Amino acid sequence: MGILIILPFVMGLLGVYLVTVGLWELRIGTDRKKYSTYMFTGLVLIVFLTMG
Repeated sequence: MGILIILPFVMGLLGVYLVTVGLWELRIGTDRKKYSTYMFTGLVLIVFLTMG
């Protein structure tokens, strides 16, 4: 029962973390492929979390 409460919270934190890392990667400007990968994965986690 506790896993159903903790799992969405952890996935949300992971999504926010990936978006933050993606923005940091964009700021540094060395690898745009990493930026798009981090940002897309983070946003997908956040959007699916809010839909579910």
